[in-house]
Amino acid sequence: MKNLSFTLILLINLNIFGQSDLPSLNCEEFDYSINSNTRMNLKFLSLESYNETDKDTIQKDNVKTSENIELNKIFQKKYPNKITEHCINSNYYDRDSITNLKFCDEKTKIKLVDKKANFYIFKIDAFEVNNYLLFNADNEVIYTINNFPQILENGKIVIDAGFEYGGYNVINYYVFEEKEIKYFEFIVPMYYHLQNLKLLKSFNHKTKVIGDFIRYDYKEVPNKEGFGKKYVYDKDKYCRKLIMIF
Repeated sequence: MKNLSFTLILLINLNIFGQSDLPSLNCEEFDYSINSNTRMNLKFLSLESYNETDKDTIQKDNVKTSENIELNKIFQKKYPNKITEHCINSNYYDRDSITNLKFCDEKTKIKLVDKKANFYIFKIDAFEVNNYLLFNADNEVIYTINNFPQILENGKIVIDAGFEYGGYNVINYYVFEEKEIKYFEFIVPMYYHLQNLKLLKSFNHKTKVIGDFIRYDYKEVPNKEGFGKKYVYDKDKYCRKLIMIF
């Protein structure tokens, strides 16, 4: 899991003025990258295979953004001054090491939004920051993620899927073991975005994840501003990649 990061706001309609050399739509180009300390399998699915997985799909948790006041009262009583509205004073996981993090900023709003298994889930709101903290009640360590997590297998697996700083879309798969965290971070090319995430039933305590990534072509539209060219996504022309991680 990475340091506190900025979250890029993705515009649904992309407006480009005075630019003629837009990237051409080539579905063969898909130069994804992987950052990992463990081995996992990656499989490209056909649309037919993707649809067949519907019967094994499990329901995802809804994204929470509002403060859970009663849960926060319980947390503050059990873990005083660890994470408050504007401050953090706790052990912090920073890629294979744990350090003590002390942070205070009146412009930063930290709110407890949910709890799943052994994890308290906090939402961070600040200037150009819009991500989440996980506080592990088992070891009292904080972990940072970019998106609202899907926490599975009683807290042993955490999925962080969606936007990441830099405009990329990712599926980050974390396995919490007794003495270490194994991670598999799948990062897609800049022009693709994650339009759906599937979680599949686990038969060996290792949940399968499927990402539905899409890249749209562009089309020129009338420019009412009166200068340069204006382009928006062409929803009729696209490339789609269906990828299973397991």
